[in-house]
Amino acid sequence: MTDWDMTLRALPGIPRVAQGDDLGVLITEAVVADGHELNHGDVLVVAQKIVSKAEDRVVRLDTVTPTDRARRLGERTGRDLRLCQLYLNESQAVLQIIGRHVVTIDNRGMVDTSGGVDCSNAGSRVEGWACLLPIDPDASARRIRDRIRTLTGTAVAVIISDSLGQPYREGSHGAAIGIAGIAGVEKLHQADHDLYGNPVRGEINRIDELAGAASVLMGQSDAARPVVLIRGAAYTPDEAATIRDLLVKVPLPETDADLTDDPV
Repeated sequence: MTDWDMTLRALPGIPRVAQGDDLGVLITEAVVADGHELNHGDVLVVAQKIVSKAEDRVVRLDTVTPTDRARRLGERTGRDLRLCQLYLNESQAVLQIIGRHVVTIDNRGMVDTSGGVDCSNAGSRVEGWACLLPIDPDASARRIRDRIRTLTGTAVAVIISDSLGQPYREGSHGAAIGIAGIAGVEKLHQADHDLYGNPVRGEINRIDELAGAASVLMGQSDAARPVVLIRGAAYTPDEAATIRDLLVKVPLPETDADLTDDPV
């Protein structure tokens, strides 16, 4: 492949994942069943939803008891009080409320909406289930990567991706929430120049670019394509990289936006 050539393939054959499933085995078997083998340097983008299910990060809503804080948040947003409680449980702070949207700093330090809590593909809507983000998505990515290396002898990079809502912008998009074996940001070097010879400095968020590209193939409803194999991607291998390398630390507010007695 060349510097301008990259392929993405959504792996068919990934079954519905349940608590305790070995994702490394499921992914390796899916690659083989698809007539491929993993190469050193490949990137596997894995949907957060199957990681959370394997790690038992799904919650039945009838087991959730709303607190007064959750009730106040529900009054502000019109959302299910049990979901509001999960938003609070999964967040360090609520930054802002925009209509029904709750902008949060989640427990992993990422700014997102609803603390990363999502009901889509969590389980039967009649029963009422919600899916929470993995407690440590980097650790989840490392476990998958290490398992695949044990099974195949191949060193791949793993990105755990999620469809995140972006504050002040409509719609959701694929983004990385956990990584293993790949640098979070690509640094431009002094030798890099633009078309006019000007020096180019800065950093490229490579992992979100790859997660977003994979998200197009994964879909966000009933497509059932939770793993994408990327081949030919230009990236910097990094055994010690974590998603925190990408995060800008946001100061925690003194009070949550949803908990003040007076309207914000």
